Amino acid sequence: MVHRAILAVGLLLSACALPFDTPTPTLPPLPTAPPTPTPFPTATPIPGRGIWIDPVLPTDLHDSLQQAMRTFAGAVSTPTRPVTVTIYPEANLRIGVFSEGLSLITRTYVVAAPFLTIADGISLEDFKRFWAGEATALASLSADGRTPPTLFMDANTRAGLVFLLGKPAESLYIRLVPTSDLLKEVLANPPAFALLPFDQLEVRWKLLLVDGVNLFEREADVDRYPFRLVVRAQGDPDLLAALATAYAPQDNRDLSRMAIVAMTGVTAMVRGTAVKMEQNGITYPAEKIRDWLVTADVTHISNEVSFWDRCPPPSFSSGVVMCSDPRYMELLRYVGTDVIELTGNHLWDYGYQHLLPTLELYDQEGWGYFGGGRNLEEALRPLTMTVNGNRIAFVGCNYFGANWATDRLPGSAPCSPGNPKDLSYQIELIRQLRAEGYNVIATLQYEEYYFYEATRRQQRDFAALRDAGAVIVSGSQGHHAQGFDVNADGFIHWGVGNLFFGDQRPIGARQTMVDRHVFYENRYLGVDIRTAFIEDFSQPRPMTPEERAELLRTLFKVSVFE
Repeated sequence: MVHRAILAVGLLLSACALPFDTPTPTLPPLPTAPPTPTPFPTATPIPGRGIWIDPVLPTDLHDSLQQAMRTFAGAVSTPTRPVTVTIYPEANLRIGVFSEGLSLITRTYVVAAPFLTIADGISLEDFKRFWAGEATALASLSADGRTPPTLFMDANTRAGLVFLLGKPAESLYIRLVPTSDLLKEVLANPPAFALLPFDQLEVRWKLLLVDGVNLFEREADVDRYPFRLVVRAQGDPDLLAALATAYAPQDNRDLSRMAIVAMTGVTAMVRGTAVKMEQNGITYPAEKIRDWLVTADVTHISNEVSFWDRCPPPSFSSGVVMCSDPRYMELLRYVGTDVIELTGNHLWDYGYQHLLPTLELYDQEGWGYFGGGRNLEEALRPLTMTVNGNRIAFVGCNYFGANWATDRLPGSAPCSPGNPKDLSYQIELIRQLRAEGYNVIATLQYEEYYFYEATRRQQRDFAALRDAGAVIVSGSQGHHAQGFDVNADGFIHWGVGNLFFGDQRPIGARQTMVDRHVFYENRYLGVDIRTAFIEDFSQPRPMTPEERAELLRTLFKVSVFE
């Protein structure tokens, strides 16, 4: 039985076997290493250089620099060393507000208030307190000295101030407005003031001093001035050297583009003034205000009388027939005179013949003159000049007086040939000069009033010259200080007051001003009014702050501002 079972199993297994043998498949041998691909040709990396501009700079500065640096990058790039403007701070050349580096842009911001503001300045510490949220820190700018003023500025100015002072506090008294609305908002929300770039000033603003620094002075210590943003470049020496050659630094208070013209009132070195000159020295009258005159680019003197080498010795009782000793020319040299106005009423007091040698004295000094001359044609001729790129023209006439020039005789200029009171000739002359690109300064030897306000006729006639295009109209007749008329078209001062003529009794005849007018890039920026009080019958001295404030209050009450 066992043998049979084994046999059966063997038969069963043999029945399941294939009827033929199947060969075992063979695989190809595995390679010992992967094949090396054929390499593609590659270029040697090109070393590039980048220029980074701080993105938080004021937008106007950033956009200007972006455009300039793209141009610069294109100019200095080479096929082997391209230069690009990049957003990455880790660049070869970095541009921003740094303490050191190559200066590219200087932006000076000014503090300004409406023209009819009594206060003359602020302190930096008070401004910082205001910026930090203490609204009453600058209450001195308000009329009552208690009300917090509102500060207006545009977004670019705020961005610049953040670099200098940090972010301001959230305050209802610090407001952002578009640049075009700045003055409108300040005038509509008194008391108010503004921060704006220096070159955006205009006649309706009063520039305020900061810690005593007056940016309308050439000698201003800008290193002490706090609102001055300097954008510099740092980095690759080769790029810096190329940039220094290719890029002209920008400065919105560039002294080479600024002109200061000092306009003065009546000068007549006679009577009590001349007596004091004989006693104390010829330069005595100017010794306390000389800097106001010599630091101007153009110093104007309205000298109303002629020089005569046989002029009688002066006395307080000399009356209204006047002449000056030629030695007194030294006073005019001492104050840096550049321009003489000849519209005065006393050129002929001792005869017209003395005016001719007087004009020769002026010619010898190299001084220009206007409003008078050797004949009518010369008397009516404007005096033009270009000062640091600013085109300035002086015109003047004698509306009310005597000594008018004719075709044959020297004298002052009538306002129109044949009619001293007709302003039409002056108006047409101003229009012509304005069309030629001049900033016209017009003077009028007008009727003499001994009160602060201007008459309606005076207001009308002075305004007619401004309407014709004069940016400044100055009342050279004004023995008595008078007020102002200021609007977007220009500045009118109805009466500047006596200068070197000091023996008149009314207090208004002893209050005087030197109007220092500032031009920039052939545009009138505004006026810096210096106030003085004439003492010892002859010598103007700077007013005390209290005296100045009182005079300004008096004048502003009778002034026109719009």
